Amino acid sequence: MNASQSSSPIPTVVLIHGLGRTRRSMWVVGLWLKVCGYRVKSIGYPSHRVSIADAVQKHLNPALERLEIAADSQVHFVTHSLGGIVFRAWAAQRDPAFPLGRAVLLAPPNQGSQIIDELGQWRWVRWLRGPVSAELGTDAGSTPNTLGPLPPETGVIMGNKDTLPVFRRLLGAESDGVVTIASSHAEGEADYTLLPTNHATIILQPAVFRAVHRFLQTGSFKES
Repeated sequence: MNASQSSSPIPTVVLIHGLGRTRRSMWVVGLWLKVCGYRVKSIGYPSHRVSIADAVQKHLNPALERLEIAADSQVHFVTHSLGGIVFRAWAAQRDPAFPLGRAVLLAPPNQGSQIIDELGQWRWVRWLRGPVSAELGTDAGSTPNTLGPLPPETGVIMGNKDTLPVFRRLLGAESDGVVTIASSHAEGEADYTLLPTNHATIILQPAVFRAVHRFLQTGSFKES
């Protein structure tokens, strides 16, 4: 990791996308953060073809090592869905010297996915979703449930609009259409907020962007 000197370093935000998406899916939130004055780095990984551990070791770690981080600066993270679990897996084994700042997880399956519980046994689902389909259940041994508490100063933003009736029988009334509200919680969360959006469009909503910016600045989603 290289370090650059600056009298007033620009804070860096790293973006990590979700399952079945690419870093382009985080383009709008990245543009918002750039307008807010952040230096933005969006990191991609082939979510259909790698395990969570491989996403960390082969994609996230090398990209972070290439970052030029100014002295006395911190690196924040904003993630979507599976990206939040990739971030947690990285944070659980990160170098303590890494200047980790705050993190905001959008719609994370922090306690696993009921959809994977129900459908993960099907071969076509495993083929469609890749190795992570075996890791994202709600059982105690699943990857999300073995990562321990969230890193300090990590907040969660969750949607409460269920716009996918096909999964309603599995998820119940309180979900964003893909992840249940209960499953998005995790031990150690610094703050948590529900906003009127769904799993897919949470990364496109100005209200979400404003909440992200508030948390990165203050460590809270509350408006002053």
